Amino acid sequence: MATPAHAAVVTTAPRTPLVIRQVPTIAPINDEVLVRVEWTASTPLDLHQADGGLLVKHPQVLGGGVAGTVLETAEGAKRLKVGDKVFGFQWREQKEKGHQEKLTAPEWLFGKVSETILRQREGLFTTLLSKSR
Repeated sequence: MATPAHAAVVTTAPRTPLVIRQVPTIAPINDEVLVRVEWTASTPLDLHQADGGLLVKHPQVLGGGVAGTVLETAEGAKRLKVGDKVFGFQWREQKEKGHQEKLTAPEWLFGKVSETILRQREGLFTTLLSKSR
């Protein structure tokens, strides 16, 4: 059976163009969760890793800050559940990095987005769309 995989943005050598590669989708263990990344942003660390090779073993997945949806939880994850909207900053291991379609990390690295914030966001988008006509 083939190992599940997903796309990730990686640096392959210092000062070279970034590429999209397939990387393994890691199933969560202990207190980890698997998250579908729906938003990510670059940080200065990404620049230093891509341009100067800082703390990098190539190929290196980039990205730290993310927002997304929990797809799967390990038995030890108690606070988050499948379907929760989350945000966080992950930086330690390839499987945690943000510039990929899915990431696996301990649940303590995530905050849960409240339903109130989600409703406010939906209201804001509705207002913006109605004003753009």
